[in-house]
Amino acid sequence: MNNDTTVAVTLPADVNQVDETGYVWAFLSDSAEPGRVSPGSIIVAGDSEEPFLARVIDVVEGPGDDSIVHLDVLGVPDQAIDELRHAGLLPT
Repeated sequence: MNNDTTVAVTLPADVNQVDETGYVWAFLSDSAEPGRVSPGSIIVAGDSEEPFLARVIDVVEGPGDDSIVHLDVLGVPDQAIDELRHAGLLPT
């Protein structure tokens, strides 16, 4: 990632935090924009140092009043941008 860019992470998550479902999980309450986190949506997760693209698999009841979000890791943003440019969907 370009170090001059501020990364807006939709859901802070640790890519190594995988539960029994086989997916990365995070608490919905950690999101600054929980309205963007819904099943099927693609979001930027992780942190500003190591962001990753993820598809939200589900949002399930967690401990207390919190919800747990399961994420399927799609890749890092730079790879996705390169592929979209290769496909002609973004300017080169």
